[in-house]
Amino acid sequence: MRTSSKSHARYSRGQALTEFALVAPLFFLMLFAIIEGGRFVFYYEVLNNATREGARYAIVNGANTIGCSTGPPLPGTSSCDPTGQDVIDRVRSSAFAMPAAAINVVPTWHDPATNRRGSTITVVASYTYSSLIPIVPLPPITVQAESSLVINN
Repeated sequence: MRTSSKSHARYSRGQALTEFALVAPLFFLMLFAIIEGGRFVFYYEVLNNATREGARYAIVNGANTIGCSTGPPLPGTSSCDPTGQDVIDRVRSSAFAMPAAAINVVPTWHDPATNRRGSTITVVASYTYSSLIPIVPLPPITVQAESSLVINN
């Protein structure tokens, strides 16, 4: 018996539809997973760059900067930026892709007695990353970056 070409065309369409129904969910899951992975790596790199920028700001504006107070700094702070708020603001403004309020920044000066040339500052920043696409069920992930530099001014 021979099948008619009309029956064969109907069978091919049904087969293609079934194959698409089986493959499409896996394809889209992989596509969205790649997008989320790219976003995560992007946010991680932006946070790393922001901590480097904050540490750089701190070392350029050290205790010897013109216009800084000449008194001794408070423990764990700089005489130019006693609260560390300028460093925090620099990190948050450098992390352009993230909401500034969601970034937790902690600058630490390691030689608070002098805070002069040669002492070290460490800037630690963290951000809680959450998935943009709810199809990929990811729990919130804390992204953390750290940068340490030596004060040269």
